[in-house]
Amino acid sequence: MLFPEPLIPLFVQRAFDVSIQTAVAVSGGFSGAAVFRATTHDGRELAVRRTPTSIALPSGRLSELHHLLREISRRGCNAIAVPMLAINATPSPAESWLKYYEYVWQMEPWMPGASMTGQEMMSLHLSAALAALDQFHRLAAESVDAVSLSEWFWKAQRLSPAAQRRLHITNDLSGGMLGTLRQKLSDDPDAHFRGLAIRVCDSLEKWLPWLQRELTEVAAMRFHLQPVLRDVWRAHVLFKDCAVTGLIDLTAAASDHVALDVTRLVRSWYGADNGSIQMAINEFQRLRTFNANERRLLQAFDASTVLLSPVTWLRRRVESGEAAACSDDVIARLTELTDVAERFGPLVIGVWP
Repeated sequence: MLFPEPLIPLFVQRAFDVSIQTAVAVSGGFSGAAVFRATTHDGRELAVRRTPTSIALPSGRLSELHHLLREISRRGCNAIAVPMLAINATPSPAESWLKYYEYVWQMEPWMPGASMTGQEMMSLHLSAALAALDQFHRLAAESVDAVSLSEWFWKAQRLSPAAQRRLHITNDLSGGMLGTLRQKLSDDPDAHFRGLAIRVCDSLEKWLPWLQRELTEVAAMRFHLQPVLRDVWRAHVLFKDCAVTGLIDLTAAASDHVALDVTRLVRSWYGADNGSIQMAINEFQRLRTFNANERRLLQAFDASTVLLSPVTWLRRRVESGEAAACSDDVIARLTELTDVAERFGPLVIGVWP
């Protein structure tokens, strides 16, 4: 009798020198990517990541990222999980990832704690989170010098890749994409999605000229750039009591300005509450002061995070040609993003220290 392959194939378990007793998927989607929470027979809890090779990071970038994370951890950052080595893999042992058929597999310790919403956050949580983020940034900057990385992780005075990328999206929207999205989604068969799409387009029409001017200016400025997380938001910061116990899902990390992480994380907690957002940014500036140009960049990052994030969901819908009703998760996330975009107002950067 043939037994079905377990969720985490035996070949993968042997490569990472583990024997898994139980595993349950804690995230995943139509792309085939998934994260499993696994318990080994010797009692360890692991996060096992499965990514289709079609969407996985290039092997060189993945190796550089894991090399950087090991160095950051060695220097004292306990909030990140260090990927395990596939010591029994062939033909390339001692890598921290493994290609097995159509997937790339990774294993790392499961980080304890739970994420929090903005309503749950107290001042002690915020202070701990911003301190953990600042520690990661400082140790990442030090680690680049130590491990001599170059292609994806570096320190330099350069144009911000995120500002360049967001300006390109904004120019596309102004050049006709917004009209195309409005037209194609105006008769979307999912009434919930259709209504949200119209509201997003209305918000963009109001703010797009201003956003384009702001991004055009900061995209032409040079800033001190270094490795940052790039995709950090509330679900990626774990707490136990008032202490940060985990910064997770670090795959998007690359070099840019630290303000990119600050704006994305704080908005994810506080939505359209500019007062709380400015309070949090003031708190961060007690750890790292931004000059006038960096505050302009932060304002542009914040605005584009709010106004462009819903566009990703609209473009996916149009490009997929999907006609079925959207899942509840998709509608819930897009509703949150749309509500914030509708209530958007630029941060008043002049009141910051």
